[in-house]
Amino acid sequence: MDLIKAAYVATEPDRDPSTLAENIAREQSLELTRELIPPAIAESLLGRVLSVERLEAGRWRFEIGYPVELASGQIGQLLHLLYGNISFYPRIRLEQLVLPEPLLGELPGPRAGLPGIRAWVEVPQRALLMTVLKPRGSSPAVLADLALAFARGGGDLIKDDQNLVERDAVAFRRRVTACAEVLARAADETGRRCLYLPHVAGSGDHLHRQLDVVVELGLAGVVLCTWIMGLETAASAARARKLMWLAHPAMAGVLTEPADRGIASPVLLGTLVRAAGADISIFPGPGGRIRSRQFSDIEATCRALTRPMGSLAPTLPCFGGGKTLDQAPEIATAQGPDCALLVGGDLIGRGADIRADTARTIDALDALTRP
Repeated sequence: MDLIKAAYVATEPDRDPSTLAENIAREQSLELTRELIPPAIAESLLGRVLSVERLEAGRWRFEIGYPVELASGQIGQLLHLLYGNISFYPRIRLEQLVLPEPLLGELPGPRAGLPGIRAWVEVPQRALLMTVLKPRGSSPAVLADLALAFARGGGDLIKDDQNLVERDAVAFRRRVTACAEVLARAADETGRRCLYLPHVAGSGDHLHRQLDVVVELGLAGVVLCTWIMGLETAASAARARKLMWLAHPAMAGVLTEPADRGIASPVLLGTLVRAAGADISIFPGPGGRIRSRQFSDIEATCRALTRPMGSLAPTLPCFGGGKTLDQAPEIATAQGPDCALLVGGDLIGRGADIRADTARTIDALDALTRP
């Protein structure tokens, strides 16, 4: 039987560890006591404890296998299966996840992923440089000027800040059109494209009207606040419009940052967003004003996004949270070329020097890949 293999760590478990592991397996799969589960259903759908291991005093690791059918081929149901009801259990953390080939074949994975993004911006090797358009309250012209200066300097990727949200699609169209038009002009001037990802927010008709604008303007992708909208909603919205998408981590910290509960970054911001189809996953990396307490997870998250995973394309890891242009070459040296570096406030603060400073940073990143 093909199994989804999930490893949990229990800190100071509130009952016998073997009993707790069995409780988790039942709660997450069929949510009934064993005596109430018909034998045929238990045989085919009940979660099963694969191992119970003591790590150290007060900490235990459980590996549980869930029959692949329980995910129903849906990324939202997969998340529910892994951590739904037990999110209320005390001190249980989902640490590792292995998805079997049959399930990987049902999940969408990235539309373009790292290779497609590299092809789109025509940068085959080095780390990529991204900036963010902000703050909210700026006129479309001001945001467009920032985008133009960055693109003229050779910047690779631009995303809207997640706080750029309009009440109506007319205002959204006005702002996004202004930015798209100047980036088309920059491409004509420089001979290379800068990938622009507007932020779309909300739900229902409002969300779809924004997506209509993005498609009408011929833009290639969007920013989605995955953990605000819901993983399934975000993935479905982008997939239906054949758009690339960037998974923003807003709200994810409530799951990734506690040491003894929640979901580890490599699982939440790595494996799950990649399986859902995100082409770019942003998370706090080294340096900057926002730092993950789970610093050891950074390299593991990058591996979860880029290592072979069935037929799924790799997702581009992006380090955000207040990085500076001066940090970019150092981070790229430490993390390797298959990443993007998001520089926002530091770049905006350079004013008239944005274009020149962007060009210098791109040259420095290029130099790292030269023989």
